[in-house]
Amino acid sequence: MEFKFSSSFYVLAFVATYASASRLESNVCETPAVFSIFAFGMYTVWALTFTALYRLSPFHPLAGYPGPQYWWISSLWLTYISFRGRRHLVLDELHRQYGPFVRIGPNTLSINSPSAMSLYSSSTSIKSDSYLTPGHVPGVSLFFKQPTEKLHSARRRVWESLFSAAGVAQLYPVLENRTWELMHCLERRQSLSDTGTLNLTECFYHWSYDLMGDMVFGGSSELELMKVGDRLNLIHGGKMATVILDSAGQSPWLMDILWHIPVGKDMHELQKRAADMVRTRLNVVKPQALRDLMSYLIEAGNIPQEDLELDAVIAIQAGSDNTSITMGLAFYFMLSEPDTLDTLRSELEKAFPDPTGALPPAELAALPYLNAVVNEALRLGSPFFVPRIVPSGGITIDGRFIPEDSIVAIAAYSQQTSSDNFFPDPMRYRPLRWLQDGLGPDTKANMSVLASFSTGTHACIAKAFAYQEMRYVIARLVLAYDMSLSDSFDIKAFRDGILNMRTTFLEKNLLVSVKRRPGVSLSAFKRD
Repeated sequence: MEFKFSSSFYVLAFVATYASASRLESNVCETPAVFSIFAFGMYTVWALTFTALYRLSPFHPLAGYPGPQYWWISSLWLTYISFRGRRHLVLDELHRQYGPFVRIGPNTLSINSPSAMSLYSSSTSIKSDSYLTPGHVPGVSLFFKQPTEKLHSARRRVWESLFSAAGVAQLYPVLENRTWELMHCLERRQSLSDTGTLNLTECFYHWSYDLMGDMVFGGSSELELMKVGDRLNLIHGGKMATVILDSAGQSPWLMDILWHIPVGKDMHELQKRAADMVRTRLNVVKPQALRDLMSYLIEAGNIPQEDLELDAVIAIQAGSDNTSITMGLAFYFMLSEPDTLDTLRSELEKAFPDPTGALPPAELAALPYLNAVVNEALRLGSPFFVPRIVPSGGITIDGRFIPEDSIVAIAAYSQQTSSDNFFPDPMRYRPLRWLQDGLGPDTKANMSVLASFSTGTHACIAKAFAYQEMRYVIARLVLAYDMSLSDSFDIKAFRDGILNMRTTFLEKNLLVSVKRRPGVSLSAFKRD
């Protein structure tokens, strides 16, 4: 809609350029080259001027919505705020100032209302251009914006095979084995540390990459970060690629530039490594014991190799990043509020008297406090910004009409820390709020506004398995270890250093010490 109105302003820019040129003395632009430079410069200046005037004018479709006016001129303001990693805090402050509807770009609204979740659950929901494939990388992936919804649905059905009940059941032994290896990794890295501590979040990152390597490539995976470390900076590169998608994606033309500049070298390492593993996997003739994601994609037929490579990258990055950081934040919060850890251990010990025994997924899923620990970490640790395009005909939210083609995003952080949805102490980590009257008769915990996995046709397809992963690893480690933060750990500085750009960067390491609890033997955890 904005283009329909603004196209006339570009005509005005041409007219203004012509008028400016006609007033020149004949000797000012004596050569064609000089005149061309002048004409191009003048047209650019006038085009930008009229574009800015239009976006600030009452003729714009979103003119009736409040917000800082300099944000309306260009999406670069939103890009800049996003790159800083504190967009959720800035948007929260804007909503305090302007109300539930804030215009934060030329054609973008942030909405601080539970009603906005309806846009995500709608079958007509469309991803914004921040989901375009960066740098025009060849291939179509489930995550990125696709040419048609039909193509998206077809690819999603293939992925659903892996995350069906049968598919997840054969993934569970892999989860158990990799978690057993994680425990060895924790103890080994602590023993090699001069301070007697380890960086817990780094261990979770390496664990999650190794697990996703198994899930995507089976026996063809070459990702063994828990054993050899991250020599190629795959994790940092994957996170930076996510930042480009999230931040520069608010200005798609800028995303293409940043994707190709030399400083983006690390962002391409995972892409190259995944491509190598796809080629290796395609040469496997004998069926593997594990039905990995590649097996389903290959069997679907007619999926080009570049699509397989792109889906592999997305599966590894998306499947590892938020799960690992949520577990890290869960332990940060629990170690910062020791009563929560004690409560969780009591629940787990009652359900599983043998700390080295099996942890069936159905029994873990039935534990209310364990689920509360995970949900509370998601609530405080996933202030995601998930933009959607308003479908044809527009939508009405809380009595306000939003025209078609506008970009809308729910203010997830504001919703997830609002006392209207979570009460009392919405800024504190208090898992009891997820239990009936857990914090008193006025307890509120509005699950419907928890946007960590989105909802609707574009919701995270692996949500159920991600919960299984987090429940299993948290339960296993709490039963097996006594943990404590390092003596020099600054609880406030760590929380202040949590940056979010659809991925999470931590300015401080989560330094902890682990001590195996009495009666726990690692050999008891090995699963074949």
